[in-house]
Amino acid sequence: MQGLWPAFLPAADGEAITWIGPLRPFQAEWRIRVTWFWRTDERPYVQLLDPPLRPREGTEHAEIPHLIYFDKNPALSALCLYDPDGGQWDPRMLIADTTIPWTADWLKFYEFWLYDGIWRGKSVGPESAAKVRA
Repeated sequence: MQGLWPAFLPAADGEAITWIGPLRPFQAEWRIRVTWFWRTDERPYVQLLDPPLRPREGTEHAEIPHLIYFDKNPALSALCLYDPDGGQWDPRMLIADTTIPWTADWLKFYEFWLYDGIWRGKSVGPESAAKVRA
């Protein structure tokens, strides 16, 4: 990712490759972590590091749209960037060309949602874990 996203710093172990770096899709700059377990067909797992993931005032994390919701520690939930059943990503695709731009789009929609509660991005299925529970 050094060519397209030079500020993203990589780290690897025997199981995963991780990149940490900044994105500024709209107003705020976000520091994100992308983790990809490259030995599997699992999609990359993207988390907000700084500022951390937070709900709108007066709501809870489960109401944040389009998360891979982690019930035990909601602040560590991952971003749901595409429909996993729609064939939009597979391990042959470059994360720099897919996951990072999709994350920038997600963050732009998240910033608007924090402001007015309206999610402007495309969606498939329930918008949030709270709506699934309801």
